[in-house]
Amino acid sequence: MKNLSFPGLPRVLVVDDEDGVREGLRALLQKEGVHVETAGAAEEGVRRLDQRAYDVVFLDLNLPGADGLSMLSQFRRGNAPADVVILTGYGTVANTVEAMRKGAADVIEKPFSADRILAVARRCLETRQLRNELAWLQDRVRELTATELVGLSPVIREVQTRIDQVAHAPDTTVLVTGQSGTGKELVARCIHERSARRNGPFVAINCAALTEALLEAELFGYEPGAFTGASREGKDGLFAVAAGGTLFLDEIGEMEPSLQAKLLRVLQERSFRRVGGVQDIPADVRIIASTNRDLRQMVQTGGFREDLYYRLAVMNVTVPPLRERAADIPLLSHFFLDQIGRQMGKALSGFTEEAMETLCEYEWPGNVRELRNAIEHGCIVCPSGMIDEIHLPKFTGGKLDGSDRIDRAGMVLEGENRSIKALESQLVGKVLDDTQWNISRAAAILGINRTTLYNKIRQYELGKRPLRAKVVS
Repeated sequence: MKNLSFPGLPRVLVVDDEDGVREGLRALLQKEGVHVETAGAAEEGVRRLDQRAYDVVFLDLNLPGADGLSMLSQFRRGNAPADVVILTGYGTVANTVEAMRKGAADVIEKPFSADRILAVARRCLETRQLRNELAWLQDRVRELTATELVGLSPVIREVQTRIDQVAHAPDTTVLVTGQSGTGKELVARCIHERSARRNGPFVAINCAALTEALLEAELFGYEPGAFTGASREGKDGLFAVAAGGTLFLDEIGEMEPSLQAKLLRVLQERSFRRVGGVQDIPADVRIIASTNRDLRQMVQTGGFREDLYYRLAVMNVTVPPLRERAADIPLLSHFFLDQIGRQMGKALSGFTEEAMETLCEYEWPGNVRELRNAIEHGCIVCPSGMIDEIHLPKFTGGKLDGSDRIDRAGMVLEGENRSIKALESQLVGKVLDDTQWNISRAAAILGINRTTLYNKIRQYELGKRPLRAKVVS
């Protein structure tokens, strides 16, 4: 229990009228790094609970005066009640059922073993730690606004710092780069919302979605009768619609060279002309452009204007792929769960440990967009409660290519134990080490499912895998 992450030492209260039981449990649990206090009667235990919070209470069923069962509800008071474990020398099915009905975490019969006490204490504290982590994640999710970049990893903190820096320069052009699905438009919205232009409009257009002629008309607007099919009243373009705010040009690398020249003129002169017009109109907008392509490489090959590139890249914000910010996956997952769950009207409480491990181990080639889609899939499939691994899309454990070949010469059976179990133990251990304890990938290589692999890890006492990345403040 020494490796549990509590804000202080886990606090345990032992309520028993036998001195030997109280002191024995105190000595046993303190060796495991737990702070232990004791009480000889139920009323004394309740008074202690009124003074401070405890994580676990070991409560004797048969106490002088008020017995433990009748007082159980008082030990379960508060917003974060302690887990109560009943101790009894007269264990009956009726008592056990009644204790569990009133909220007891477990019932232990006397005389009990040290292993039994430690196993129950560990389970209660681990469950409590998971509840605390979930509550923290849910509180953090509720604090986030729709235009906040979710994440606490170092790489995403760098992006947040960059956003804050450029937000203070409301006219500076920004180029946002990154793979598809990383959240480039969200970064643009964050810059807009934190700048002096926040009260103006945020207007977005995908440069790859329209032909050159249509894109020009959408950006600059057009005069009446400027081309066949043009409205008789003419039309304002997005540069006019976004006046006082921000114009976001998504996938700028797909813009045709002739239109790039016209955009360059807007950035240089801070004015534009409608299609078919002769009058210059002031362009009071901040331009934020984004791309998943390498514009520098495109400049070298002639696919993008060099002068426009340097006009756009006054400030460059690079959004990292999700695999480089894996520590943010738990926070992002709970953010999407809360968001999508409310939209669907479902009260989903979180993720099982197996589901979260699957989410954390997958490499997410589709980045944050793919993660959100996976959570939405889970919200649709899961009827209620917690999303489990079976509710998620079927993730691959990795390709079985030459890199997964097992070197038989490297497996040596020591001593006289040359059984199949000994060989299997070595094989499982080697694959786990080779995959750095990526459970999904190791299970795929071994040709078994994750649950079977976990059972073999326990069976062969292979030890715990390295802890996955935690969200830290």
